[in-house]
Amino acid sequence: MDDHIKARDILINSVGIVETERVKTEELFGRIIACDIKAGEDVPSFARSPYDGYAFRADDTKGASKDRGVTLKVIENIRAGELPVNKVTEGRAIRLMTGAIIPEGADAVCKYEDTTVNASNNCDHNSIIDAHDHDTSVTIYKEYRAGDNVIRPGEDMQKGRVLALSGSVCDTGLMGAVASLGITELAVYKRPVAGIISTGDELVDIDAPVPPGKIRNSNRYTISAALKRAGADPVYLGHAKDDVKDICSLIDRGFEECDLLVCTGGVSAGDYDLVPDAMKEYGYELLVQGVGIKPGMACAYGVRQGKLMLALSGNPASALTNLQCVTLPAIRKLCGHREYDHKLIRLKLLNDFNKAGGGTRFIRGRMEI
Repeated sequence: MDDHIKARDILINSVGIVETERVKTEELFGRIIACDIKAGEDVPSFARSPYDGYAFRADDTKGASKDRGVTLKVIENIRAGELPVNKVTEGRAIRLMTGAIIPEGADAVCKYEDTTVNASNNCDHNSIIDAHDHDTSVTIYKEYRAGDNVIRPGEDMQKGRVLALSGSVCDTGLMGAVASLGITELAVYKRPVAGIISTGDELVDIDAPVPPGKIRNSNRYTISAALKRAGADPVYLGHAKDDVKDICSLIDRGFEECDLLVCTGGVSAGDYDLVPDAMKEYGYELLVQGVGIKPGMACAYGVRQGKLMLALSGNPASALTNLQCVTLPAIRKLCGHREYDHKLIRLKLLNDFNKAGGGTRFIRGRMEI
C-alpha cells in the first residue's frame, strides 16, 4: 500500500463526525443532511394537466381524425388551484390551465393548439372562456387513450421514496423536493470549525509591503477555501513566528475553540521547522510525519483528545496537494459526508511525464468533458 494511502486511512480512522443541529429549509442549501429524507406524500397529490387545454373522456374521441373531428361541449373553465364544479360526462369537456386538477370523469387531456374552439361570441385561444357566459364547444382531431397527457399522483415523487441519504449535500434539486413536501426544517451536521495557523518569519499579510526575502501569506486563503468547500467553517487563528512557544500559543487557542487545526509551514527538517516539536509539547500524538508524495512530502499529522491537527508544508503547491490528496477524506468525514473518500478514475495523459523520482507523483491537470 502506498505511503500516502496508509496516512489517509490513519486519519480517517482517527476522526469522528460532528454533532447535528436543525436548520430551516431556507438555510438548507449546501448543508450536509443528517437524516434520510423520504417522501411523506405523493407529489403531486392529485392528477393534473401538463398543458393549457381540455379534459375529456378518451372514449369520446374514438374515430376522430384530421379530416373528421369530434366536437364536445365545454361546460366549465378552471385555472390551476381551482376545483371544478362539474363532472365530465359523455360528450362534455372542461377547459383547464396548466397544473389544474383533472376533473372527475375525465381521463385524457389535449392541448389548445390541437383543437378548434367554437364560441358564440367568436372568442379565440387567447380569451378566458367562462362557461357560464359563453355557449362553447371544442373540436378534437385525433383519438386519445385513457391517461394521455395526464400527470398522475406521485409522478414527481412517490410516497415512501427515499430522496436523499444521510450524509448527502443538499443541492438545488433537493431544496425543491423538500419544499414540495412541506418540510420546514431538517437535521444537518454542524459545520466543524477549522482553525488555520500560519508559521514562518518570511510571511507578510497580503495587504502589506513585501520586503526582499519575504512572501505574501497566500496559504491562509487557499487552505480556507478548500476547508469551506469540504463543509467546514474556517477561522484564521493568526501568524506564529518560528518559535515553539509562539506556535503553542496559537495551538492552545485553536484547540479550545476549534474542531480541527490546520497549520502551514515549519514541518521540514530545517533548524526552524518547529511545528512537530510544538505539537508534541502541547500533547499531540504524532500519527504520521512525512509521506512519500511529491509535492506534499513534508507534513505532520497529530491527534489530541480526538481532535486532529494537520501540519502542512509552507510551500503553497505542496500544502494544497497534501490537503486535497491525503487529508481531505478525513476532513470530509468530520463534516458528515456520507461519501468522504476520493473517487478515482483512469485517464490518459495527452503528453508523457518523464520526470524521475521516488514515491507517488501528483500532477496538476484539468479534465474537460
